[in-house]
Amino acid sequence: MDISTFVNNLDFIKDIYFREEWKDKECRDTILAAIEEANKKILDAFGESMHRLHEHKPSIEAVEKVVKKFPSTLSYGNKEFNDRLPIHTAVGCFDTDYEATEYVPVLIKEGLKHQVGGEETRGGLLMEDPYDPDDNWNTLQGLCYHTNHDSDSASRLAAVKELRKMGLLVKKDIVEHDLLYKSLDNGGCDVFDYLVEWDPDALIHPRLGNQEPLLHSVVYSEDGMIKLLEAGFKYHPDKGGEFLFVEDSNGASNLDFLLSDNYEYDILGILHDILLPTKDYPILHHIFTKAPQHKEVFANKFPWAGHLRDHNGRSLHQVLLAAGPEVMNENKILFAMLTDNQIREKDPVTTLYPFAAMAVGEYADLEKCFYLLRRHPSVMDNRSRANSDTSRSRANSAVRRRKKKRKVSKT
Repeated sequence: MDISTFVNNLDFIKDIYFREEWKDKECRDTILAAIEEANKKILDAFGESMHRLHEHKPSIEAVEKVVKKFPSTLSYGNKEFNDRLPIHTAVGCFDTDYEATEYVPVLIKEGLKHQVGGEETRGGLLMEDPYDPDDNWNTLQGLCYHTNHDSDSASRLAAVKELRKMGLLVKKDIVEHDLLYKSLDNGGCDVFDYLVEWDPDALIHPRLGNQEPLLHSVVYSEDGMIKLLEAGFKYHPDKGGEFLFVEDSNGASNLDFLLSDNYEYDILGILHDILLPTKDYPILHHIFTKAPQHKEVFANKFPWAGHLRDHNGRSLHQVLLAAGPEVMNENKILFAMLTDNQIREKDPVTTLYPFAAMAVGEYADLEKCFYLLRRHPSVMDNRSRANSDTSRSRANSAVRRRKKKRKVSKT
């Protein structure tokens, strides 16, 4: 029987019973039971088909029509996979043959209308995937997962963008649902790049699950670690990648963690490959001030960085001087190698000469301050001359203002 014949039969049954032309109750009940059974089979058919979107690839519009007509299909559990819902199957992060993420936004939109998973799950977006209860991944985390399929990666990114546009994905979700870690699995993907651009600070935020730096979790994947390091230097260039010096619960920095004996990676080689192309990143500025225990190996690996200036225009010795005598004492060789020009150069930020930088702060070193003055006492003359020029300029300005005022009064 084709569908048109079936529809005609239903119309006939509806008409004859509505007009009460056929009063056989037993016949009517049998027909109603048959219709109910057929309806259940129709719902089952569409429900099962919703778990095969990756196979028959209907249009987005067709999926929307089906779920609007049969909203119960949104909650149709797949018995073979622990009652996963169609939204979970569409995300399909546990089976890389599933590439149906293009349907995620429409399933979430309709799921929101029908409270799939409850009011707090945003239409199933934050609903836990039952496929592997031990992982406790939700739909959003599964969507951000990298499956190593280029086409799937593009589709996932498009779905993430659409969910953000719909207001169903918000910035705080990146940290609260650990999305950078999920998207870095298998080496990272387009979703990781997009999320980092949206919230660069998430790179240095500790993972909520264990309150440890993100790098601790991805270091077991070399590709993921490299992608994370590249992102850190790109989005936090003024702070040494910042996450390199974030400390864990034991007080060890990420850099200490990377350079420990637990990993076989050539960390210095990886950092060298990341920073070498432009040779404009002042890595030694950060190492000498924040991790002086590693200064020798870094100076050997990045000799070209010793002559760079940072984002404030400071040279390496100026950064050390600005950090205070305590840091300078950790780098005594650089202090001993200060040239005449360096001693006569003001810090571009504080405008202090090196001798003055050594004389301020809690750990001021007057011995080094006097040493610098003895080498070049002329800096005091420069300072006095500058102060005199400033005072003279202020006096001249005051005279001009008084003359102008008298002139205005006479007129």
